[in-house]
Amino acid sequence: MDIKELHKNLRIVEEYEFSFARRLGKGVIEKPKISVWLVLLPILFVHYAQRIRQYKTGLQQFCDGVQHTRKFALGETVDELQGTAQTPDYRSSFLRGHPDGGPAVEEVLRQQLAEIALLRDHFRRLLTTTSADDYGVMVRKAYGTESSYRDFLEQLEQVEERVRLAVLQAFQPGPAAQEVEDRMTRLSKDLREEEIRFIFR
Repeated sequence: MDIKELHKNLRIVEEYEFSFARRLGKGVIEKPKISVWLVLLPILFVHYAQRIRQYKTGLQQFCDGVQHTRKFALGETVDELQGTAQTPDYRSSFLRGHPDGGPAVEEVLRQQLAEIALLRDHFRRLLTTTSADDYGVMVRKAYGTESSYRDFLEQLEQVEERVRLAVLQAFQPGPAAQEVEDRMTRLSKDLREEEIRFIFR
């Protein structure tokens, strides 16, 4: 494949993935609201500014988390298409971050590896399209029909759901984390439906 075309496609995919993660984050993480008290008591601006900084930091961390396996899968796919692929070692990388391990952590890894495999196939299809100037054109060329693309998104939703449930079980059991997971699931579906309507209009 032409390297210039590959890198152009890579930029388009990266921009889409970042945009999706950011839109998801803005729907899940609540931004501090401006109160009339800020006008009446300007000293409260200091507190508000601190909360805004925390919100921005939290939003960035959320986006990084959402994109974590995607970046890994995308990097591996690019290496493969450039002929520079090495044996991937996501397992070692993951377990370095979770040295205590255990069955629940192993289940997270197993589900994330399934997500990476699905995403690699998806990214390969997108990155090898030719003459696509935006993400919508790339998807239409890669998948052909709305039905075919919808099938992929449904598979992705199922895989993501299994990853999130494994993560909840391993690291954050409890109603607050479950509520965030439920919001993410609902919002992901809504954003993808909106995306399908836009791409195949």
